Amino acid sequence: MTHYLIEFRFQGKAKSEIKRLIWEVDKRCHIGNVHKKRPVPHITLVAPFQTGNERKLIQDFYGVCSKSPLMKFSVKGFNTFENNRVMYLDIDPSENLDNFRWELSKKLQPYCTLQPIDYERKYYFHSTVAMKLTPQKFNHVKSYIQRKEKPNFKHIVVRATLLKGGKILREYDFMQRKMFDRKLAKSKRAYMNTMNLLKRYFEGSYNPEDKMKISFWSKIKSFFGG
Repeated sequence: MTHYLIEFRFQGKAKSEIKRLIWEVDKRCHIGNVHKKRPVPHITLVAPFQTGNERKLIQDFYGVCSKSPLMKFSVKGFNTFENNRVMYLDIDPSENLDNFRWELSKKLQPYCTLQPIDYERKYYFHSTVAMKLTPQKFNHVKSYIQRKEKPNFKHIVVRATLLKGGKILREYDFMQRKMFDRKLAKSKRAYMNTMNLLKRYFEGSYNPEDKMKISFWSKIKSFFGG
């Protein structure tokens, strides 16, 4: 059965910097993973899962995203999972992001087979830099990152991505408040529009949550025949 996955993908300068870090650690510590698969800096929101009802999955993905306010998080240094030898960027989520991840999990639980971690409320947000390491390489990586400057920056969840078999199935854009199919999700024009709205958001001339309010009242008006 096909596997699905929901994640946030970094954009802009953060994406470039994290990708550079992944390549650097891989090369300096002689890991050899990035040559097998192009790295996509991301934060997993719902780990790989299965379902026989893709239509409902898409509807629920849209439903949770469309009701969620803008989400932010901070990247604060490096950390490791000792048991499975993974090095990652430590993510400190906003309350909105933490709630969003849990709402997604709860919505999918009745008809999807999730990973054990996604049945739990507590979740360790992270962005993997190096994984599938031997004990020797894991120690090498830990020693290497101790000498590096710790990353410390804030980021906004611009889009949430629903993957099917490793490819984009749908992507929800929180700036435009729209859901894209694979073609639009990969569209440079759509991406530039999103980035322009993000710039306006930082300037204070645009608030994507205003579209949520407009959409809500439009539905109410439609319901009463207005």
